Amino acid sequence: MRAASFLLIALAAVLLRGWRLTWGLSDAGWFPDEVVFAARAAAFVPLSWTSFELRANDFGYPTLYGYLAGATVAAAHGLGVLPAAIHPYAPEAILAARWVSAAASAATVALVAILGRRLYGPGVAAVAAACMAVAPLSAMHAHLAAADGLLAAFAALTTLAAWALATRGGAWRSLGAGAAAGAGFATKYTGLAFLVPALWAAGERARERHSVAHGVTLGGVVLIGFAMSVLLTCPPCVLEADRMLAAMAHLHAITQMGWPFQNNCLAPSLGWYGRPYLYQLVAALPFSLGWPLAAVALAGVIVAVRRHGLADRIVLATLLPYFLVIGSSPVTFPRYLLPLFPGLLVLAGRALGELPRAPRATLVAIVLAYSLVLATSQVARFSTRQQWELAHWIADRRPPGSTTPLTVAVPRINPLFDYYRLSVPLGRAGLTYLRVDDGHWFDARPDVFVLPDFDASAIRRDGLRWPDELDRLQSGAAGYHQAARWRAWFLQRDFYEWLDPAFAGDLWQGELGFTVFVRDGE
Repeated sequence: MRAASFLLIALAAVLLRGWRLTWGLSDAGWFPDEVVFAARAAAFVPLSWTSFELRANDFGYPTLYGYLAGATVAAAHGLGVLPAAIHPYAPEAILAARWVSAAASAATVALVAILGRRLYGPGVAAVAAACMAVAPLSAMHAHLAAADGLLAAFAALTTLAAWALATRGGAWRSLGAGAAAGAGFATKYTGLAFLVPALWAAGERARERHSVAHGVTLGGVVLIGFAMSVLLTCPPCVLEADRMLAAMAHLHAITQMGWPFQNNCLAPSLGWYGRPYLYQLVAALPFSLGWPLAAVALAGVIVAVRRHGLADRIVLATLLPYFLVIGSSPVTFPRYLLPLFPGLLVLAGRALGELPRAPRATLVAIVLAYSLVLATSQVARFSTRQQWELAHWIADRRPPGSTTPLTVAVPRINPLFDYYRLSVPLGRAGLTYLRVDDGHWFDARPDVFVLPDFDASAIRRDGLRWPDELDRLQSGAAGYHQAARWRAWFLQRDFYEWLDPAFAGDLWQGELGFTVFVRDGE
């Protein structure tokens, strides 16, 4: 039965993360930020020492994710699967970078199973792994080339290494715990918080041995392991430390401002929980895990605090420092919470495992079923179907025999990228794509105005743009009327939108929701 359970867990994990992994690649509909890692991966063909370098202005992320994506590209090239030359925008490079996310997300499920078994036993391992397999945001984010899923894998690995150090001690285990934390830092700078559980484990071992000197020695070895790991997995972080530190300071300054991140910053419109830490607990975690699983996970944290055994202390030493760092930021990207998932879901499995047999089985079934349906409905949104349907719908409105292309206006949120992935479908449908700035939506009197739900939400939610233009458009005062609407569905969408309107659709998903307004008289 246990083997069958783990087989089903593995199957669910792989299917959720592999389904629609190639979304958008055939029509240039990928997320523009993916090019950061795809460019690093493309540099590995041909493979040379320069493949491992970073440009002077490219320290926004450390290198490990790009190295793994590059290794995937280099291996595929060596097998003859890829062409001799590959450019950063090549679908093959982007897909290779996505495979790193998908593989890391699936590996996290296995690491959670091992972690649950080592800390609390086989029953907790099965439940925790099942929860991780169907955790909605984990499955969703595996479809994007981004570092947070890999960081979650290293969060689980660091916790596992810290447990080994705390229970068995030894220089090699200290070195391993530090190395796991270093790999996390080489994935994303916030992985620096993983040093805490490694050092905490050294302190636990010193406490058991009643020797401060022993703890200092183990802690020193942890730091050596951390430094060696960073040197191996992110050489530029060491060789050009001044640029790395400058990039970290710049990123911190930007995130503390909050407001440049539309729909992803704290805002007064959110009410009493629109502030640090509360937002993550009340809105982001329920959306990321599904509210039943989030409730069980938080209950597991409470149980761990009350019991505070060694296993509890190790898990909490991983969770709390990272949450303190992420929760303090006015930036609210839900993906930042992914490294919390391994610890939270192990504690969720432990809390469920302490219930009587009958209610435990019922509650586990309800939680897993809800999360599975929510995850499936979210992954189904990785598609550019709406963009193509919208383009064909507008093109079909062109009067018969007309040779003049209709002008379609779309709000601009970035001068470089088409974040809404509309330019290609509109262009292939014979339409003129026009990006308009805030304050100038109607200057050119376009034939059609396409309003993404993301824009409508950001203007109302954040209150930092031009609400009068949105009011004029939606009321008809601008001379346009609503003619069509595409709205993506996922389980209990209305409830999650009530928690935060931003949850209607983030920029890295394909189906964002669009409303089409046509000029009056046409």
